[in-house]
Amino acid sequence: MERIIYAGELDIEAYERFFFEKLSMVPGIQEVNSIVALSEIKSTTSLPVLP
Repeated sequence: MERIIYAGELDIEAYERFFFEKLSMVPGIQEVNSIVALSEIKSTTSLPVLP
């Protein structure tokens, strides 16, 4: 299994080119699943501090 994570503004046309021109050409790849977030609800990297 291979994971590709992209944290930036989504360019769906660029992803489509990457998928058809690169990813789908890799020998042994039979299936690709994509998950795309449509919006960001909350963004934080901090952990809660307990007293």
